[in-house]
Amino acid sequence: MAFLQNAWYCVGWSSDLADKPKSIKVLGKELLLYRCADGTAVAVSNVCPHRFAPLDCGRIVDDQIECPYHGLRFDRTGACSLNPHGSGTIAPNARLQSWPLVERAGALWAWMGDPALADENEIVQYDYVTDSSWTGFTGYLHLDVDYQVVVDNQLDLTHSTYLHAKTVGAPRQETAEGRDRREYRFHTADGIIHSDAVRRDTPPAPIFRLFQDRPLGDIHAPMSLYLPSNLILDIATTDPGAPKSSGSRLPSAHFITPETETSCHYFFAFFRNERIEDARITARMEELVRHAFVEEDAPMIQKCFDRMGGKDLFELKPVILETDAAAVYARRALAKLIRDEQLKNADA
Repeated sequence: MAFLQNAWYCVGWSSDLADKPKSIKVLGKELLLYRCADGTAVAVSNVCPHRFAPLDCGRIVDDQIECPYHGLRFDRTGACSLNPHGSGTIAPNARLQSWPLVERAGALWAWMGDPALADENEIVQYDYVTDSSWTGFTGYLHLDVDYQVVVDNQLDLTHSTYLHAKTVGAPRQETAEGRDRREYRFHTADGIIHSDAVRRDTPPAPIFRLFQDRPLGDIHAPMSLYLPSNLILDIATTDPGAPKSSGSRLPSAHFITPETETSCHYFFAFFRNERIEDARITARMEELVRHAFVEEDAPMIQKCFDRMGGKDLFELKPVILETDAAAVYARRALAKLIRDEQLKNADA
C-alpha cells in the first residue's frame, strides 16, 4: 500500500510531549519527537545511523538528542553535532532525517513529504481544543487495521444508531416501511468531503443527555474529511426546526494517522459548549466515548478488516448503499492523489 506523503499527519497531543523523547511510527517510518528548552517540538528519525539504536531511549542534552548506545548527538535539523570518540570526526552520513513539525491547537502535526511544500495553512481547524469557552478531553487509540477502514467508519455514521445505541448514537427512528428517517447529504467543496446527516424531532443521544435537557430535538451531524485522513464532526442538538448554531454542541476531532499498512493511530477530541464548569459531566462523557471506541467501534472494525483478508475494499465488490457515497468518493479521491504524487516523483 502506498501512502500520501505530502500531507500533514497528527503525531500526538501537545500535552503528551514533555521533557522525555517519544517515538511514533508514521507511514512506516520511525519518528522521534522531543522538545527543546524553549518548548519547540522537533521531529527527526528515531534510529541512530551508527549502530541503529533507538534514540527515544536516549536523553536530551542542550536541545540535542544523545544516542543511548555510543553517545553521538544530533541537533534539531538531524545533523550529527558530536562524536565523542577518537578524533571526533563526524562522518558525512551521520545524519538523521527531519520533518517539519507544527504545534496547532493542542496537537502536533508532521509533514511527511517534501519540506518545501509544507504549508501550515493546510492544517485542519479545530480551535475548540484550546478555547476556554469549551471544555472536553483528548484521547488516543491504536488500531491494527488499515487506516482507510477507520475513515470509512467515520464517514458513514448510520452505524451509530445500531452499534452505539447506549453511548453516542441517536435512537433508532424508522418509517412505516422500516427505513431510517435520517436525512443525508453528501457533497464536496474546496477539496473537503462532507457527509452530513440530520434527524428531526428525536430524543437525544445518551452523551447529549449529560449536559442538555431537551426531551426532543433535531440532531445535526455534519462530518468533514480533510484528505487524507483528518475528520471533524460538529454535532449539535437543537429545538425542533431551530438552526444548528442555536443548539447544544459537541464538536469532535478524529485524526487517523497510518502507522503501517495494517495499523494506525487514532487521535480524538470531544468538546462541548454547555455546563462547561462541571467536571463530572466531562468525566462521564469520556467514559461513554472510550466505551464506544474501545468496546464497540474497535472490535467491529477489527472483525470487518480481518474478514477482508488483506484485499482492497473494491476488489471484494462490496454492496454499496446510498449512505456510502462519501466513503467511496474519499477512497477514490485519495487513490488519485497518491497516483498523481507518485507520477510527479517519478518524473522528477
